[in-house]
Amino acid sequence: LKMKPNPISRRQFLKGHSKNERPDLDRLNPKWPTKRVAKIIRKNLKKSPPIYHPPKVDEHPPVLPVTNSIQSLQDVDWDMGAARHLLCRTMFGPKYPEIKEASENPMEIELSSILSTVNPPDPPGEWVNEPAPQWDALTTEEIQELIDQYREWMWDLRYWWMKGMMRNPINIQEMITLFWHNYFATAQSKVFYPQAMYQQNSILREYGLGNFKELLRQVTFGPAMMIWLDIHQSKDVEPNENFPRELLELFTMGVDNYSQDDIVEAARAFTGYRTNGVETNYSFEEAAGSGWWWDEWHDFDSKTFLGQTGHWNGDDIINIIMEQDATAVHICTRLYKWFVYQNVDETVVNEMANILRNNDYNIATVLYFLFSTEHFYDVNFRGADIQNPLTLLQGLIRKCGMEEFDFSIVSFIHSQEFLGMLPLEPPDVSGWPGYRSWINSITLPVRKVQASSVITGQSPWGNFDVTTNVRALAQSMYNQDEEGYASEQIVRKLGFLFFGNPLSENLEGRMLSILLDGAEPYDWSIYASPNNPQWERMRDLMVYIMRVPEFQLS
Repeated sequence: LKMKPNPISRRQFLKGHSKNERPDLDRLNPKWPTKRVAKIIRKNLKKSPPIYHPPKVDEHPPVLPVTNSIQSLQDVDWDMGAARHLLCRTMFGPKYPEIKEASENPMEIELSSILSTVNPPDPPGEWVNEPAPQWDALTTEEIQELIDQYREWMWDLRYWWMKGMMRNPINIQEMITLFWHNYFATAQSKVFYPQAMYQQNSILREYGLGNFKELLRQVTFGPAMMIWLDIHQSKDVEPNENFPRELLELFTMGVDNYSQDDIVEAARAFTGYRTNGVETNYSFEEAAGSGWWWDEWHDFDSKTFLGQTGHWNGDDIINIIMEQDATAVHICTRLYKWFVYQNVDETVVNEMANILRNNDYNIATVLYFLFSTEHFYDVNFRGADIQNPLTLLQGLIRKCGMEEFDFSIVSFIHSQEFLGMLPLEPPDVSGWPGYRSWINSITLPVRKVQASSVITGQSPWGNFDVTTNVRALAQSMYNQDEEGYASEQIVRKLGFLFFGNPLSENLEGRMLSILLDGAEPYDWSIYASPNNPQWERMRDLMVYIMRVPEFQLS
């Protein structure tokens, strides 16, 4: 991986500042939830600047020589490599035995299981149902106490979600939730209410594999989005264009498929909706707003949007957007970039869009099609994706069998901040840029240190009480019926598990040398006692694996 020069100095980095502006401060609403509370929120955020904002790298990935065949993968090609590719793209940290079992099942069975609906996890606490306070009735001290409480709840919410990632079953739920969080990128620093962020996370889980139109409606009229893109303060006398612009450009149709007049008219339709941070004045049953705010501030006059004229409200705008062919193409383009590759194959995306339209915009159906194509499993896609920080760390913990260990919340939060992907705090409405933006001269060393800490127990944010059980990991991969010495078998399987690309002879030789440390391959025993020095050598090998470039790819 060739590094790009990083545009911040060492002094700035160590002080927790970059040349970038503070997006968490810049996007704050000075009136939310009240002027007095907003001032205190800003003061608190200034005291705790983000550790690091990785600069966006405007670099396009290379064009790969891949097939654009939309035919279903043949049974003979459904093997360990294909199963690994599918699981690595749809979940966090598939283990070697899980990959092996998946490869032994028919692909159709695996796809059905991965895309099946699973029960939602228990909430992180009873606070998710806490009502919005009456801020004007509180003293300054009481407001500060509540802001501190909200901050603690947000840390709990982030850790709860990251634990869900590393403990996920063989299922896409956590990955699709993260995809939609990046798609409808919403940040807690502006939303402020942890209840609203939890509510949106629950919506992404419940509707993420279902009908996109209903998902869009649930997100749009939830308190988090109403706050994030200022729907809640839009009035007929002063329509706010923030949400309509992003609705068209980022959430549905994409650029060049609408006009500024369409944004203006849509803004008029989205007036009169209101939230207190936890509840809204929108009725999902009646598909309209209610109460005095709606009656006073919604624009009930006629509007012309995308060539259609009527007394439109927000739901009507969504309905019209869903009739446009460009909407399905945009959704499928975003799905393709996340699950396949940043360079889009138009033949595949257009077929995905046709399937999406013909199946009432059902997301699971189009993903089933994508994950069954020969195109998706092309070997050139394997190892072509730079792992995002959440997949890297939460996936590593799961692969190493440490998912049930309760890590320090501070360690988890700060590690994700350092690497540039803090859940529930995307950099802006377009989400995380990804690809080369994940890797620079600052983040690469930190990625190596953070990954190694899972093996050594020594983290920059404090040591862990437990480390990877390398003996159990090796035994989970060993097969006595396979040819070759156990040491050689384990090296090959570690390479298969942790590297996106096939293990080269040179790298395999280096790994085997570390594991044996001068001994012969037959001297290494899978059944050696736990205190045998060979397991320390395997631990050294694991640390080495975390530090080679191949580990960063998936």
